Amino acid sequence: MAKKNNTRVVGIKTSTLATFEGTFLGIIGLGVAIMHSLRTTVDIADSTQSVLAGLAFGLATGIVSIIVLPLIYFGIGWIFGALHGFVFNVVAESSGGLVLRIEDEK
Repeated sequence: MAKKNNTRVVGIKTSTLATFEGTFLGIIGLGVAIMHSLRTTVDIADSTQSVLAGLAFGLATGIVSIIVLPLIYFGIGWIFGALHGFVFNVVAESSGGLVLRIEDEK
């Protein structure tokens, strides 16, 4: 039988939560950028009646958005993560923290 221990968490490192939330939103931003790139490519190809023009001009703007948009989403996520970490630390310290039950596996 595994040994069970209780551990009390009274705070977290704010920068790690900020990085986690920033990375998560950056991944979402990449998905949004890819969808935007595809939509732009199809719209330009449809308006010019040329698949080649659609690919050339649609992908050109899409590549920029694929690079820039995830960085913007990461920055916004990092800021929100830093705020969440700060609020969590204030609440956890004043309420006595969270108790986690940790089990050692064999």
